[in-house]
Amino acid sequence: MEKIKVLVVEDKALIAEDIAMRLKKHAMEIVGICSSGEEAIELLQTKKPDLILMDIQLAGKMDGIATAETILQNHDVSIIYLSDSADPKTLERAKRTLPASYLTKPFNEPDLVRAIDLAFSNANERRKLNRQPVSESIFLRTDNQVFIKLHTDDILYLEADRAYSTLVTISKKFKQATSMNHIHEQLNSNDFIRVHRSHIINVNRITGLEGNMIKLGAYKIQMGKEYRENLMNVLKIVK
Repeated sequence: MEKIKVLVVEDKALIAEDIAMRLKKHAMEIVGICSSGEEAIELLQTKKPDLILMDIQLAGKMDGIATAETILQNHDVSIIYLSDSADPKTLERAKRTLPASYLTKPFNEPDLVRAIDLAFSNANERRKLNRQPVSESIFLRTDNQVFIKLHTDDILYLEADRAYSTLVTISKKFKQATSMNHIHEQLNSNDFIRVHRSHIINVNRITGLEGNMIKLGAYKIQMGKEYRENLMNVLKIVK
């Protein structure tokens, strides 16, 4: 697990510091605060944020939308726009950059949390639309409102619980207020295969098979008969 790295691009210092403080409350790492688009583009040469909060009205020659257009040519990163106004012309320009979300100032903390949630849940959809490789990481919001970055290879399996689901790693379980199928779609990886109506496993984490029981380290998952053939076709079994 890693902290989610965020770049704040805002030319009003007090607002920028307030945003940074709110993000830190949710265990995010602020990799920089920039007051202009030019400064943000330069900082991205050394920093690799997972998320950018981009004010549309910026100091300097480039506004936030022009800055985002330049950044997205070379970087795969989610961008949330911040703006004092939401006029149709500005919104139309912003939409063409496929932003993760758009917040009108002033906004409260729940609005910011919802926008970040939306940004991360839409990240893979944006990559598929742009025909980019699927990320090796996903972003989760835990029960205590902390956001984390989790490498997909660390996931052992997903477990369904009606409208909820549990994501299980070697060291921890994460209860999610979304369905197992939705998380599976977000993962968008052939490494994750359904082996039961209530379980999807990471085939790279299989440590053994005992009849219809799949061993994933210390965990055992029962395989449904209708899913056995599909799993066997994926595994490399020496006969």
